[in-house]
Amino acid sequence: MAKTDKQTGEVITKRPFDLRAIELIEGPPRVIRTLRDFRSYQGWMSELIYDLPFVFLAAEMGLGKTGATLRAMVRLMNDGIVKRPLIVAPLKVAEDTWPDAIAEWDFARHLTYRVVTGDLEQRKAALEYPADVTIINRENIVWLQKYLGSLKFDYDMLIYDEASRLKAGNKRTTPTKRKDGTVAAHRNLSEFGILRKMRYKFKRVVELSGTPAVNGLIDLWGPIFIGDCNERFPRLEKSKSAFLERYFYYDLDQRKHYPRRNAEEDIMDAIKDVFFSLKEEDYLSLPPRITVDHYCTLPPKAMEQYRRFEREMVLEEFDLEAANGGVLTNKLLQLANGSLYRDDGTIEAIHTAKLDLLDSIITEAMGQPILMAYSFKFDMQAIKKRYPFVRVFGEGKNDTRDWNAGRIKLMLTHPASAGHGMNFQHGGNIQVWMGLTWSLELYQQFIKRLHRSGQTADKVILHRLLAKGTVDERMADVLETKGMTQDRITDHVRVRVEEAQRVSEYWRMAA
Repeated sequence: MAKTDKQTGEVITKRPFDLRAIELIEGPPRVIRTLRDFRSYQGWMSELIYDLPFVFLAAEMGLGKTGATLRAMVRLMNDGIVKRPLIVAPLKVAEDTWPDAIAEWDFARHLTYRVVTGDLEQRKAALEYPADVTIINRENIVWLQKYLGSLKFDYDMLIYDEASRLKAGNKRTTPTKRKDGTVAAHRNLSEFGILRKMRYKFKRVVELSGTPAVNGLIDLWGPIFIGDCNERFPRLEKSKSAFLERYFYYDLDQRKHYPRRNAEEDIMDAIKDVFFSLKEEDYLSLPPRITVDHYCTLPPKAMEQYRRFEREMVLEEFDLEAANGGVLTNKLLQLANGSLYRDDGTIEAIHTAKLDLLDSIITEAMGQPILMAYSFKFDMQAIKKRYPFVRVFGEGKNDTRDWNAGRIKLMLTHPASAGHGMNFQHGGNIQVWMGLTWSLELYQQFIKRLHRSGQTADKVILHRLLAKGTVDERMADVLETKGMTQDRITDHVRVRVEEAQRVSEYWRMAA
């Protein structure tokens, strides 16, 4: 039976579009915060966003960049500088984090908003609803522009949450393959291409990221290009290919771009007036994070299969052949975790070594909640079979609320679905990785779901399940190297505490 508004009798739609409807169903937030709850550096971030037409804010996870951006957006709207903000974010961040922030900050609770996600009918219904702010997941940007057309695409402020998603800088989508195996010549505009096309509409652009350069300097071109409107790209070049040609050389053997001499200094010098980095260690006092690596030894037969597959790229008993090194690595990761996908999509169970390690971690937790990351779908299926009480994030409507209320003892999620912007710190302090990821962005983002402001435990424990003598060990080394590279880049534009505390007279009076 449909829910109705007790005062007006109006039917509340399947997906509520404003604060009043949501709070009628779920109740108000636990705490409504005011400007007095702002930390001084949040005031600095907000002032920066208000003052500059374009800001790329690389604030580490948990530093409150959502609230700071929201405050600046409200001020810009109140002062008539912008009228129609568009917030682009990962799906769960669009559906949960931004609406929650609007509900939690008293200066934003007057805003109406539309969340343009879901199926086609839900998206169309959301756009029919008049609202101050439009919130959409990044996958629907292309659809939004096509549906509205250039004339009705009249947003004048772009807030792009997790701007590292723009790093590829591809204007068009990958060509599609026809059934006969040939490739279609026509390619549609990508999300990056749409934002580039509509960039002239935006009076203000704010890009947010906790992981801005996980692959090094090469990741900066896309985000800076969208926000910059070519002001710096006489120096940084107006196309990705020209940028690469000027600042990088290509190693044919490694099939990888490497920076030329002085490229890092030249690039960072060109963007230092719009790119700002804030490190949590400068501003927050967080509990220590303890990483515990648990190594398992594969059973002899499984290890023999692993070595033979690694050497010959073929496993005849499973009718498997790796066409190239990338496919081989992925298959070896599967085998290290315990199963293999055959070419027909069926699953071949190999061993339970990592699941046996997980048994001991769950036992030692003694009922404390555990947030767990998995890599492959067969991981999820095996964990669900062994632990029937597990909750898979995304399968329920109130997973975040239930987790933070302590009602979930084991929550399983893929890092790509819950790695950005989700606030899980109130529900526990124990994490487990079933298998690592090559992506430093997903790795760091998922870790920060628990190790962030608001965590009240005396420590956060990160358990990593690794198979000895496998690609797991190499993956751990790669993540450490990538982290060092990103830290070196962001240190060029690192904002120290003393500078962030130099807020304007307006801010001191308002707070």
